[in-house]
Amino acid sequence: MDNKLNLCLNPFVKIAGGKALLWGVLGIVVATATSWYSGFHYHGLLHFGPAPNDAWWCYVVEHLVVWLVPALLFFIGGLLLSTSRIRIVDVFGTVAFAQLPFILMNLFTLLPPMQRLNTLDFDLPPSQLLNQPGLLVTLWFSLISIVFLVWILVWMYNALKVSCNLKGTKLGVLYTIVIIGSDALCRILIRLCY
Repeated sequence: MDNKLNLCLNPFVKIAGGKALLWGVLGIVVATATSWYSGFHYHGLLHFGPAPNDAWWCYVVEHLVVWLVPALLFFIGGLLLSTSRIRIVDVFGTVAFAQLPFILMNLFTLLPPMQRLNTLDFDLPPSQLLNQPGLLVTLWFSLISIVFLVWILVWMYNALKVSCNLKGTKLGVLYTIVIIGSDALCRILIRLCY
């Protein structure tokens, strides 16, 4: 049982390189399609919700940016901080694979309370916004989606750890900088789609 839990938390002890890249890219395609179907956009690595542009290409760009930006920053950071030989296929593959839970998150957004989030007018004054039907249920459901984000973040941490052979302070500092920087950079790049 302990071995299965470890594998769930860090699948990269068994899968990496081309295999992880293949599964990851397939996952990105499925996540993009389910995101388009649900109408939820990725505004950054850690942000999602409604957006003004529902063109199919916008969803594709969002998912590619959310994958490529952290993967590229992990790769550069690994080259600078690791004493091991870093393979680009390992870094990009494990980061793509780490984002597979986006599929489940997108399926979760198909639930009626999450779909209601797309119709809420957040420009209303707070008193009117609080009177929107089903607001509390929608907010509770949106909090559940944090579980998927945490899952992705844990996998991305392990992707960096395994693909760049980092540990300790170097791993923690690089991971923190890349996640925060990636989210900011992704938000800037994705905003160009709107």
